[in-house]
Amino acid sequence: MDTLIATSNRRAVIGAGVTGRSVARFLAARDIPFDWFDTREAVAEIELPEAGELGEQLKFGQIKNEDLCGYNEIILSPGLSKKESYILEAENVGARVIGDIELFGRYAKAPIAAITGSNGKSSVTTLLAEVAKACGRNAVAAGNLGQPVLDLLDQDYDLYVLELSSFQLETTSSLEPEVAVILNMSPDHMDRYGDMIAYHAAKQRIYKGASRIVFNRDDLLTQPMPTDVQRFTSFGFDQPDLGQYGLRIKEGVSYVACGLKLLFAAEDIQLKGRHNLSNAMAVLAMADMLNLDQEVAIQTVLAFQGLPHRCEAVQGPADRLWFNDSKATNAGAAIAAIQGLRTEIEGRLVLIAGGQAKGQDFSEFGKIVSESCAQVILIGCDSEEIAKSLDNRPEVLRAGGMREAVQLAAKASRAGDAILLSPACASFDQFSGYQDRGNQFRSAVEALS
Repeated sequence: MDTLIATSNRRAVIGAGVTGRSVARFLAARDIPFDWFDTREAVAEIELPEAGELGEQLKFGQIKNEDLCGYNEIILSPGLSKKESYILEAENVGARVIGDIELFGRYAKAPIAAITGSNGKSSVTTLLAEVAKACGRNAVAAGNLGQPVLDLLDQDYDLYVLELSSFQLETTSSLEPEVAVILNMSPDHMDRYGDMIAYHAAKQRIYKGASRIVFNRDDLLTQPMPTDVQRFTSFGFDQPDLGQYGLRIKEGVSYVACGLKLLFAAEDIQLKGRHNLSNAMAVLAMADMLNLDQEVAIQTVLAFQGLPHRCEAVQGPADRLWFNDSKATNAGAAIAAIQGLRTEIEGRLVLIAGGQAKGQDFSEFGKIVSESCAQVILIGCDSEEIAKSLDNRPEVLRAGGMREAVQLAAKASRAGDAILLSPACASFDQFSGYQDRGNQFRSAVEALS
């Protein structure tokens, strides 16, 4: 009998968004009683029928500290912080706070590949799942990417590839993945964490109980604590030791290598940017740890054309290059895109950036932009925070929206230049999400033709 069903715990589900509804469906399907709360005054009408069908009363509005006292277990949606006073009070009187990923780990029967990092999670998760499928595994990519994990448990998968955010990892302690990786670490969500110490601690939770670990040799913050280490390998841009992934030079050509073995020329990868090369090596290292066929993995990596809104090439006027990197919602992601493209293009680089800053420090971003970009076009509510980091260099232009920004970029650039949308900020001040922001960029660029 499953541990969860065997207990007499009182449970509260907090949140009626996508994750909260998946938790409610999961519990209701197993006749596990729970109380359901949402901090909003109302939920969109499209969600209400689903809530009613579950037979559980959904309580709207502000949650008071005393409302959650008496519950043994609280299943918290990742958009809500564990630092909320009602959560702290519940924990203080004995409640255990978990999330949907922790609940998933209790019931999952197939191995789990767990992926986190500040940047590149979605690309690596998608590509690793594609590698596994090409090797004959019935794999699925999920988690922070697309479908809620609890909706997958009744399907016959033999490998779960999960993208996990720091928010999800905060409430996860016993996932015990077959292989886990932190791709990179740069400041993000500082409005929630306050400093890198708390953010780093949340990310490091992915290694707890992992059978195999992959980390980035070029980023010390991705390395596991000594107590976490089981079997591990790494990737980076230096020459790899045996069993590691990295770069080797032969006759002036840079090759991705595993130990001493040259796998393929780095220039053969279809995705632009050095950061995408790093992601490819991470996938190969994880595939190795999962005992997937290396040659099949290589061919799948070389054929991968990337995801929308991740340094995606956009068709515009033929004399310029246009790239949609709307998924870059933090400074670290934008820095990776800027540095990656700077080495790939012959002309100048024009950047479109801005949005909601999320409490980030833009000092390093400003330094990289000043060194790499000819012009910067700023949009969004916190654009002045970026402008202050640039120290009057390079030239800064301001636009009221995406179409105006693209038109300014076309005028400011010249033949042979590349124009990159890599906002370094969240999008909700002007758009419904990063996808909407990227789609509006693409439409504006296509309109130039």
